[in-house]
Amino acid sequence: MGYASYKRHELFEILKPDLGKILNKQTGIEANLSKHSVDKMTSDKALEKSKNNGFTLQEHFELAAQIKSLYEEASLIFTHENLKNPDDPNIVSIKRFVSTGRLSNGKDCDVLITVKETIANGHRIYSIELDEINKASERFRGLSDAAENTADRATKTPHVDTSNITHSQKNSSEVQ
Repeated sequence: MGYASYKRHELFEILKPDLGKILNKQTGIEANLSKHSVDKMTSDKALEKSKNNGFTLQEHFELAAQIKSLYEEASLIFTHENLKNPDDPNIVSIKRFVSTGRLSNGKDCDVLITVKETIANGHRIYSIELDEINKASERFRGLSDAAENTADRATKTPHVDTSNITHSQKNSSEVQ
């Protein structure tokens, strides 16, 4: 088992008591934290993004362990549709939150938290990325007004027209 795999297992054990719904105080959005969330937050891609922003693997795991309080206090800065797979009818929106994290060495940083909203599973904490303080929110400067306008709508899953969904799709969504 490599170091990252060991840290993933250790983080999952730390976060076990926090698995389940976590409420964001600003928006009222409850997002689910699951083992899958922990795996995505500590994926090679998420770790690489934090590393490219000047953070170590250890710092990424340190703040990932604080995901509950970070998400509770985070600010919604942007909401958009699924840009990576726009044809996926299950994905309602991707929400970007930012929260300030403090590392054990006293260094503050922005923690960009991605929450995926799906028809089948509602809101789910999907990933985190560490960045220099204020850098994460600057990426979305000018877009934050749009996020504020959508914050009220962010807690409401839009009406979904199921008339185009095949019978097998309807059954699979009803099962969940």
